[in-house]
Formats: sequence, C-alpha cells, structure tokens
Amino acid sequence: MTQPTIVFSPLQAGVPAAGGALEVLVRVQAPDRPADLAVAHLPKRLALVVDRSGSMNGQPLQEALRCVTHIASHLTPQDALALVVYDDKVDTLLPLQPMRSADAVAKTIAGVEAGGMTNLHGGWLAGAQQLEGGTEQTVSRVILLSDGQANHGETDLSAIEAQCREWLGWGVSTTTVGLGRGFNEDLMIGMARAGGGQNYYGETAADLYDSFDEELALLQAMYLRQVGLKLLPAAGVIVEMISPALQQADGSWRMTDLAWSAETWVAVRLHLSPGTAGQTRDLLAASVSGTALDGAAMQAHAPVLQLPVLHAADLQALPRNETAYTRLEELVFAKASEHLRQLAKDGDRQATQQALDVLEKRFGHHPWLSAKIKQLRQLADEDSEMMAKEVRYSMMRMSRRLVSKEEMAYEGDETHVSELIMPSFLRKKVSEGKGKRQG
Repeated sequence: MTQPTIVFSPLQAGVPAAGGALEVLVRVQAPDRPADLAVAHLPKRLALVVDRSGSMNGQPLQEALRCVTHIASHLTPQDALALVVYDDKVDTLLPLQPMRSADAVAKTIAGVEAGGMTNLHGGWLAGAQQLEGGTEQTVSRVILLSDGQANHGETDLSAIEAQCREWLGWGVSTTTVGLGRGFNEDLMIGMARAGGGQNYYGETAADLYDSFDEELALLQAMYLRQVGLKLLPAAGVIVEMISPALQQADGSWRMTDLAWSAETWVAVRLHLSPGTAGQTRDLLAASVSGTALDGAAMQAHAPVLQLPVLHAADLQALPRNETAYTRLEELVFAKASEHLRQLAKDGDRQATQQALDVLEKRFGHHPWLSAKIKQLRQLADEDSEMMAKEVRYSMMRMSRRLVSKEEMAYEGDETHVSELIMPSFLRKKVSEGKGKRQG
C-alpha cells in the first residue's frame, strides 16, 4: 500500500539571520484510493451507547432512538452492532452481533423508557467492553449519545478521559454526540479527543443525521488509524506545538485518523537561534506511523526541512504561504473564541456582541471565519446557551479538521455540497450543530 507523505509548509520560505520564530504546517497526506483496492468495505464494529436518564424523557429520548435507527439503516451484514442504554443502571440491549436487520434494532429499542440519573461513564464503559477482541482489520468505535451531565458513578473528567485514552490503545475509539441543550460539551469533547474519535452535537435527530452520515463516511474512507507524528528539531531549534494535539508517551503527537485523498495536520512554531545569512539551514525532520486498513504497521519519513537564512529586509520581501496563513488564522480564531464562549455562558449579551465586533475586525478578511462570526451574532441574540456550545465545537473543528490535499478556497457554507463532489467529513460548515435535512 502506498505510503503517506509528509509535507512541510512554512509561513515563509526563509528564516531570519538574527534568530526568531517561524510557523510551519506539518501535513500528513494520504494517497488517492486505488481503484483496485482489495478491501472494498472496511468492517465496522460499533457500540451505540444511549442516555435514557430522566432528563431524556419525552422528545429527547425519541430523538436519540431515531438516531439509533438511522445508524442501523446504514450498516451492512459485514458490520457488527451492539446497543447499550443507561441511566443510573446500564443495560446491554444488543450484545455485539452482525448487523442483520434495522427493523430488529427498531423493535429492540421500542420499549426503552427514560428515568434515573446519568451514569455516563458506566454506559460508555459497557459499550467499550462489547468491542473487546477486535482485530486490526476492523474499526471498533463507541458512539456515545447523551443530553446531560455525568452525575452518577465515575464523574471526574480526567479519570474518564484517561480510560478513553487507555481503550484507544487497545483499539477501541470513542465518538461522542451531544443532544439537546444540557449536555456537558467539555466532557463530550474531552472524551472524543482522548478516545481518538469525532465530536458532534445537535438539538434534534434531524440536526444529527448529517453528523452520523459524516461519521460513517469517514470510517468507510479510512486509510490510516492511530496516527502518530514525531518531530525532530535540528540544532538551535525549539519546537512549540500550536495545534491542540495530544503528546503520547513515546513523545509523538497524536493526529486525527486519516482518510484517503485527505490530509491531517498540525501547526508548530520553530524558535530559532541566530544563523549566518546566505547559508541554508536544517530546521526540522519528521516521521509518521500508523495502522493501515489491513492491520499492517506503516511508517514514513520526511526529508529535513531546509530554508535559506536571510537578512530581515530580504525575509520581509518573501511572499507568505497562503495555506499556512489561512490555517494559522483559524487556530488563532479558535484560541480567541475561548473568551467569547465564556461571555456567552455568562449570558452577557452586550459584552458578547462587543467581543464579536473585535473578532470581526480581526478576522473579517477570512471568508469562513467571517461567516462563522455572522452566524454567532444571530445565535447571541436568540440563544446564548447554544451559542456557547457552537463556539466550543467550532473551535475544535477548525483546530483538528481533516482537509482535502487540494483544499479549495471557501466560497460559502458547504453543508449541502454533494458527497460526489466533496466527502462530508471535509466540508466547512457555518454551523457545526446543524446538518442538511433529509428528503
């Protein structure tokens, strides 16, 4: 199988003789999917874990169960499904088994009723345990759906994240889905980050259909899993990680799973000692490792990044790399949005609008960010609670998103772009909590 490629995209193609800093994108790119690929369908082992606590009573629970039937209808007999529901008690309604019939799943969940507290950790753990014993030739993923706060059993965020990270090491990843208004987005996003999966949210099942389609499309398009990036700076160089990447025990940085024809990436800042103008300087080497579809371990190495050492005037005359600039702006926006989110959570409308004014002035030149800010203004007037959640999920999306190797400039909300033109997991959406409605 063709190896991944590591591409360095420095903001400028030179470094200052006086020393200083240089931002660089480190991009891990997958090859295009071969037409004769032997694995036409990547078998999926999914454990759906659904909150049935008291807060889910009525429409929320019905929305969650609609999500279950939607996912079941998109699986094949090559896939396997387990179904767990929880309140303060945890029940496994369907032990892991080949996906035979979506109707059978619908009948199984027909009698589910809401009640009790929220043992979110216990439900998630039961789902993970259903996926023990998988092989490297399959994808094993817990998909956790909840509307609330963990208030029974293990509730400590760091402890839950540690277990998600541990299970990921055993080949079981975690995707989280926040439903409604009351869910703990910090917990849900933290679990997904630690568990190597995705994070989505929406107020209704209709909002989430697009997210589930995205999740299944991403799993089916998987090229490389458990992706780790090692960075080796040259002498006189210190690497600062700008992206919200997690560093693993071996010193590598964990990247998002990589799909065919896509790239996963991080941004780093190189802090440089002074050099001699006119020379070419070694800056950074990198290697990437991961697990391919067939379970084989895969590694690739990049040639050392080398750039000329220039006087300040010559460096200033260089053009900037637009891809690097655009994504660095998105990372800066995500960081700047933390204050905005807190203002929204506090319900301070005037301060929220003032903060949006500051962001508009700073990022109005960036079409996608400008569209995000416009949408957030509307939410700020209508629903500050949901605005806070939208800010949090937007921050994560633009900081960790997969992109096309040939990403096009943003021209408008891509939610409704055909799957034939752009895979759903590569789209840039104005609202992370909304999806295209089903016909």
